[in-house]
Amino acid sequence: MPWNKICIIAVITTGLLIWSGPLSLPVSDLSTGPAWAEEEQAPEEAGEVDPETGEVNPCPECEECPDPAKVVLRGLDDRRQAIDQAQAKLDLERKELERYAEQVDEKLTALETLKKQINEDLARLEKTKSQKEQAEAAAYETKINRLVKMYAGMKPKNAALIVDQMELKVAEEIFLRMRESSASQILAFVNAEKAAKISERLAFKRN
Repeated sequence: MPWNKICIIAVITTGLLIWSGPLSLPVSDLSTGPAWAEEEQAPEEAGEVDPETGEVNPCPECEECPDPAKVVLRGLDDRRQAIDQAQAKLDLERKELERYAEQVDEKLTALETLKKQINEDLARLEKTKSQKEQAEAAAYETKINRLVKMYAGMKPKNAALIVDQMELKVAEEIFLRMRESSASQILAFVNAEKAAKISERLAFKRN
C-alpha cells in the first residue's frame, strides 16, 4: 500500500475517535471502586490488627473462633483421661482377681490340711480297730482252746449233750482244734443230723 494512503486512513480514524467523545465507565464501577480495594479492606472488616503482635483481633460482636491446635490437644487430653480411667478400672479388677485367687489358695490349703488330718485319724482308727480285733481274736482263740481241753477231758456222752445245745459254728471251731480220736468219741453221741453237719464242715476245712 502506498505511504500516502496509510496517512489518510490514520487521520480519518483519529477524527472519528475525537468526534465520538471519551469512553465512560458504569456508575456502579465508579461508586464501588475496583475489586482490589475490597480485598484490601477485608482484613479491616474481620478485625483490627494488633500493632505489637501483628495478629488480627476478632470483632467485638463476633465470638472467638476455636484454635484448631487447642481443639486437637483438648481431644487428646480427653482421650488420655479415658484411657487412664479404663486402666485404673482394669487394675482394680486385676487386684480383685488376685485377692480371690489368694482366698481360693487359702481354702485349698485348708482343705488339704483337713484331708490329711482325716486320713491320719482314719489310719489311727484302723490301727486301733485292728489291734482291738487282734485282741478279740486272741481272746476268742484262748476261750476255744480252753473249751477244747474241757470237752476232751469230759466223758464223750456228757460232752455230746453240751454240743447238741451249742451253735454249729462254735462246735465246728472246737472240733477243729480237738484231736480226731477225742472228736470221734464225742460225735458218736451227738445228734445224728448235727453230727453230720459238723463232720461235713470239718472235712471241708481240713482239706
